[in-house]
Amino acid sequence: MKRVILVSTFILMILIPMLSSGQSLLEKKADSHFENMAYSKAVSIYESLYRKYPLNGKYIQRLAYCYNKMLNYKKALLYYSYLIQANERSIGDYYEYAQLLRIDGNIEESKKWLEKYIELAPDDKRAINQFAKLNELLSLKNEVEKIEVSEVTGNTRFIDMCPVYYKDRIVYSSAKDSFSMVKNKFEWNDEPFLNLFVTKPNPKSDFSGSTDFLAKLKTNVHVGPACFTSDFKTIYFTRNSSVNGKGKKTANGTNNLKIFISTFDGKNWSDARDFQYNSNVYSIGHPALSPDNKTLYFVSDMPGGYGQTDIYKSELINGSWSKPINLGPTINTEGKEMFPFVDKKGTLYFSSDGLPGMAGLDIFAAKEEENGKYLVTNLGAPMNSKYDDFGFIMDSDSLKGYFTSNRPGGVGDDDIYSFSVSAVDLSVKSIRADNREILPNSKIYLLSEKGEPITSALSDQNGMVDFGIKPGVKYKLSAENGSMIADVQDVDPEYPGMIGLQKTQEILLKQGYPYLTIDVLDKETGLIITNALVDISEGDYDHASLEDKNGIVRMKMNNSTNYTFYTTAEEYFGNTVKYSSIDKLPGKYSLTIELEKLSTGKQIALEDLFYDLNKWNIRPDAALILDKLARILTDNPDVRIEIGSHTDSRGTAEANLLLSQRRSESVMAYLIKKGIAPSRLVAKGYGESQLINKCADGVICTEEEHQENRRTVIEILNKDIRKVKRGNKNVYYF
Repeated sequence: MKRVILVSTFILMILIPMLSSGQSLLEKKADSHFENMAYSKAVSIYESLYRKYPLNGKYIQRLAYCYNKMLNYKKALLYYSYLIQANERSIGDYYEYAQLLRIDGNIEESKKWLEKYIELAPDDKRAINQFAKLNELLSLKNEVEKIEVSEVTGNTRFIDMCPVYYKDRIVYSSAKDSFSMVKNKFEWNDEPFLNLFVTKPNPKSDFSGSTDFLAKLKTNVHVGPACFTSDFKTIYFTRNSSVNGKGKKTANGTNNLKIFISTFDGKNWSDARDFQYNSNVYSIGHPALSPDNKTLYFVSDMPGGYGQTDIYKSELINGSWSKPINLGPTINTEGKEMFPFVDKKGTLYFSSDGLPGMAGLDIFAAKEEENGKYLVTNLGAPMNSKYDDFGFIMDSDSLKGYFTSNRPGGVGDDDIYSFSVSAVDLSVKSIRADNREILPNSKIYLLSEKGEPITSALSDQNGMVDFGIKPGVKYKLSAENGSMIADVQDVDPEYPGMIGLQKTQEILLKQGYPYLTIDVLDKETGLIITNALVDISEGDYDHASLEDKNGIVRMKMNNSTNYTFYTTAEEYFGNTVKYSSIDKLPGKYSLTIELEKLSTGKQIALEDLFYDLNKWNIRPDAALILDKLARILTDNPDVRIEIGSHTDSRGTAEANLLLSQRRSESVMAYLIKKGIAPSRLVAKGYGESQLINKCADGVICTEEEHQENRRTVIEILNKDIRKVKRGNKNVYYF
């Protein structure tokens, strides 16, 4: 047994170096291919090594890099998902992973990983700009209810495809006059003839009245798709190579596509002329012009591209088109990119079967970044389906347009569909005008064109509010936050186009008027009285801006206005307080109103009810205090009170007792004059018998200290308290 173990050990000692050596040789070969950018050769070796050693971080890293370089995004995404969890990951891998997630249509996950990358590389402006733009590139897969799609009337059993705007009409390609039709697979070979037709669409998208467009352009080869300059005086159209009006095939049997140009002189269209980069070796077709007519986009399978067909662009410089430039790997893949269209805002739309999509040809939208690369998003359902969807055009003002699809339910092989966007998400961000701070809890109003309120909402912690608005309808915005307001402003009529179906607009708030907050408190406890009511009995104010809830009142004051607030609450005496906005600058102000609680035997000092020395007559300033008391007694008709007056210690006790009695009787007489029944009032003088400070006989005190003792106190005499309801007022019986 020992010998067997020794022999086995000896064999393993020999095999392990041999296996290790074999791995090393393969790895060196793969590394060599990788360093020489022979990624397809490197991948096959790394894949075999990875299957044997699935935890090897280097192999995962190299496979992720290779597949990314080879534009095999699905496999690249798979290995990057492993790589970001491995020790061999770099900061840049987070960025690449975010890009692959975006291409795959997972925008929210892409934002998550891009944000993580920005945390690690905060100076990368490229990533910061892209993160901001990702909000515009949200997938439309959840926007189905906002997009209405319907097949146009007038599709035929033949191919109808690729509409394009021409003045107030639509020009499109169709094979409806050809009777030798076979299935069009968009392979750019010798297929049935397509020609251009023109129709004037109506709200029902009826194409049934279409007629030939430019009969002189008709040949025995395919014609279309096409595009026009913005003045509609020049047409660029696709046509198969031909000689004497018949198709001309290359040596390999392919009938290449070319772009031709015709101009309108006011009466007639000119003979078609070649686009200067047409070739007999490869195809150039599917033209699309930028809004300024200075950039021509087209499709080609010319050498040096990324896949079967790529999208290129050429710039108009001094009357000539520049050498074509490939739009790069963010647009083009190993598959087919076709049918470009550029809307009024410069957004590029195209179809691809190489980018991650729903199946077949999917429609994508792309926005060019400052570095020349593009941010691409799949338009999702209902624009895309499991079938071929292409030939997309859109009026970016009305968010209506057309596209082509061979989805089930159509009349023919390829049919034209119309679409319209029924709603756009408007995101409004409230910001402080002076320092650009975000303002949460701003009340933002969506208004009609005439300024009438439609709806409102409070901004979240990011200062954001979302509204749903209809394309083509004019709106206005206003906002307020405490004493801050925003001027009424128009909603920007420029919509963001199809991407994300969302537009964002800022609204700036500034200090606009004096804003008053009133707190109603229990005088003894200092707590807010939650059921208090504040009646603004004097002074104009904006009813729409008034909030009265839970003992706190918020109101927008008019400038230079005197206000009187009468405050009541269950089981409390009412209180009248005056306040003025005169000379108040725009800003926040506060006012506290205290209420005395009702209870049997409760004593309430009538503050500021003063008498002159040795006098009992009611001074004008004291009359204001007694007017408030008269109102309380009027509002509570069964309340009985004792009016107790007190003096200071100066003078004899007998004289002070008489003086205080006369003061109480003066108050009683005043209240009777105000309509209070005598039976509800008891006048009593206490003289100097209940001093409230140290100022007794022989003690030196200031006049202010003596004044504290010269007071009138009312005491509730009712033995019990019960509350009843009468009308809309709370009335308290004792």
